[in-house]
Amino acid sequence: MAFRFDTQESFLKAIPRIARERIDRVIESLREKPRPSAEAIHDARKNLKSLRALLRLARGSINDQTRLRENILFRNAGRSLSAIRDPQALLEALEYFSNRHNSNSGPLTPKQELSLAFVQKTRREIERNLVDGLSPGDLRKLLRELRDARRRTAQWCADVLIQQGDEWEVFIGNGLRRTYRKAKNLVWQFEVIGHGTADDKACHELRKCAKALGYQLRLLKSIWPGMMNALVDEIDQLTDRLGDANDLSILRGKIMNEPYRSLETQESEETRRFFLQALDRRKQYLHSESFNLARLIYVEKPRQFERRLAGYCQIWRSQNQVKIMSNPGNIDAQSGRHRRAWQRTKQEALASSPL
Repeated sequence: MAFRFDTQESFLKAIPRIARERIDRVIESLREKPRPSAEAIHDARKNLKSLRALLRLARGSINDQTRLRENILFRNAGRSLSAIRDPQALLEALEYFSNRHNSNSGPLTPKQELSLAFVQKTRREIERNLVDGLSPGDLRKLLRELRDARRRTAQWCADVLIQQGDEWEVFIGNGLRRTYRKAKNLVWQFEVIGHGTADDKACHELRKCAKALGYQLRLLKSIWPGMMNALVDEIDQLTDRLGDANDLSILRGKIMNEPYRSLETQESEETRRFFLQALDRRKQYLHSESFNLARLIYVEKPRQFERRLAGYCQIWRSQNQVKIMSNPGNIDAQSGRHRRAWQRTKQEALASSPL
């Protein structure tokens, strides 16, 4: 099934079901033969992030010990795959500068030629250090841990106590407000200090918060598909730009920290400085675009944002309840009764009618 809540399913049943489906997808990606591809690793990491976002969203219904244990497991699983994915991200960051040089219609200037050569050299060094993947033993251990986690999903919400009318607050509202508030506080800090002075760590933290919100809103897409799709698309743009900026920060650190024999000449040192300046300009542009977008996404107070979505969900569920009750064929999905039971009840009612 899709990564979203279904109107004919309670949150109590949906959360473990969605968790199992995401874990299954991670396992499927990691079992790719002969070894997981870069794309499979990327998909596995995305699904692990969606699992952590689900845990944050449902924090009101999962006890702290369980939530902490599973969050650490999924976090460590993602980190074990980052050594495979991160170099690929750096190569993608370099691709931007290669394409920019190659798209020039006229001949390159001497400085541009040196810069392009520097990009190509950096690419070769990254490619030499690419990690093929996890060792067979580490992969087996990770798959075993994921299967154990899958079995435990049945107990995630086992201890939750729900009073009438509290389902949204327990399963969704509490976690949604926290996720939104954390990012909004970061955006407010950027407004106070100026986004141009925000450090890379804070920008990366904003990206993680926005990623989590994006996954959580995907779960709620059905409550108003048009509006929710538009909001998720904007959040994706925000996280993509912040992700590109973060890749550039990592790339800059790699260039600064690794020794380069080619820096023996003044010309090569100037080439590196020229490239780093271009890299910094690109990162500053991405941060500026991200900040403007984040201000729009996080314009509401956390409680207002959560209450607005709670209202959408209430209308969505009430509308679909009417559709279900007006269609006898869906009675079994709603209450577990078979359609024939509905038809039999209707016939008995007609037979007993004085008319």
